[in-house]
Amino acid sequence: MSDQLARDRILADLDTNLLVEAGAGSGKTTALVGRLLAYVRRGTPVDALAAVTFTRKAANELRERFQLELEATARHPGTPPAERARV
Repeated sequence: MSDQLARDRILADLDTNLLVEAGAGSGKTTALVGRLLAYVRRGTPVDALAAVTFTRKAANELRERFQLELEATARHPGTPPAERARV
């Protein structure tokens, strides 16, 4: 599977649990934040989501970046009201 196809699957295949393994700086956190946002857009409550990382540092970065993206989505004027209510 090509790199781009794998990245696309992370964002689109929400009915499958995935293990993402890649080197530092490859975009794992960005991909995971995108996946979590896709779940929220689909209607999954934030408190029903779980993500596993291998270090506390990675977990903290993931939590912070997800929170920032949720806040940006909620503030964006183009975000539908129903989606803003979910975040």
